[in-house]
Amino acid sequence: MSQSNQRRPARTLAVLRDPVIQRLTIARGFVSLAMGMLPVSLSFTILRLLHSATDLGLIFAAESVTMVITIAGAGVLADRLSRKHLLILADLLFGLSMLSTGLLAITGIHALTYYLVAAALIGLADALFVPAFEGWAQAVIPAHQRQQAAAVRSIYRNIGAIAGPFLAALLVAVFSAPLSLIAGGILPLIGGAIFTQLPDGRGAQTTSSFLSQLASGWNSFRSRTWIWTVDLQFALWHVLVWAPIMVLGPVLADHYYHGAGGWALIWAGAGVGGVIGGLAAFRFHPKFPVRAGTLAMMLLAPAMIGLAVHANIWLTTGATLVGGAGLEFFGALWSYSIQTHVPSDVVSKVASFDFLASVAFLPIGLVIAVPMAHLISTEGVFFLAAGYLVFSAVLVLLVPSVRNLARTSST
Repeated sequence: MSQSNQRRPARTLAVLRDPVIQRLTIARGFVSLAMGMLPVSLSFTILRLLHSATDLGLIFAAESVTMVITIAGAGVLADRLSRKHLLILADLLFGLSMLSTGLLAITGIHALTYYLVAAALIGLADALFVPAFEGWAQAVIPAHQRQQAAAVRSIYRNIGAIAGPFLAALLVAVFSAPLSLIAGGILPLIGGAIFTQLPDGRGAQTTSSFLSQLASGWNSFRSRTWIWTVDLQFALWHVLVWAPIMVLGPVLADHYYHGAGGWALIWAGAGVGGVIGGLAAFRFHPKFPVRAGTLAMMLLAPAMIGLAVHANIWLTTGATLVGGAGLEFFGALWSYSIQTHVPSDVVSKVASFDFLASVAFLPIGLVIAVPMAHLISTEGVFFLAAGYLVFSAVLVLLVPSVRNLARTSST
């Protein structure tokens, strides 16, 4: 065994013993469980209260629109203020949104506007979290531990994605969907309280104006072809793949997969796969991380085909397991690449533009998912998603800066 291979298990154990990683895992574990509960709890709350998949799409769109509008500014704040405090605020907003939505539904309020406002709070929480976390991780976690830390993040996030849907489905079945939302809303508040014990990760002090900082972030983002090329891929991915899963998936579950329980099983399959993908990212350090991650993204295509043909629930769950592994393997390598190749004074701003560019069209996708299904059928939408996953990955890998982005000597 080579010396580098001998050192790797020691490094792995060191990461797991690190008190910052341990507290981070516990804090984000609570939030991840709430995130896992949200799709099942919210979808069946709205479908049973408002009886409209279109309204469900509008609620998801309200979350996404708010995030798109606010994330660039959140990136500037994350490079200027306490990132820890921004992350705690994000958890608080997320929890309050779930709690308020559940309470509104329990009291029988049918006005869509209230649910749109509650969803917007989650969008604001997302906008605060994404750039603040990338900057916080770069400031707090040593360079040689960043990929393992990103992999740990994938693992705890997907353990939540496994347990969350089942817990939500159990609460929906035994009690009600609104009560499931209320129970989930308590968890981010606990996670935020634990996060107060972690280092600050404050951004660099600067006297530059907000607008000049925004321009600095934009220039740093657009000068990195490898980032915005992959973001263009994900801009359409959110329209053609993610939006149909969120809006049309629960409809398919009601007709072909035994309702909330079946949809929870399928989501849990993706969560198990995500844990596997995180473990793979923990163990394997490819020489060209973005290339490897992009190839792994194609593993989601079989899940789309399974939904399109209404495959047996176990086959569909197995396919989502494989897809979840590919998705999280990519996610860990992408987060590592951003933290490694982007300077610390602009990393949060670049991360905000990265996220903005990739999800900018998601609100459109959420709104047009049902009309697309009417136009080409629900099955046709998922076949289209499968084709896009393969075609877009091949196209992106033709770009040299994506294909050839290498690891740095520090890792």
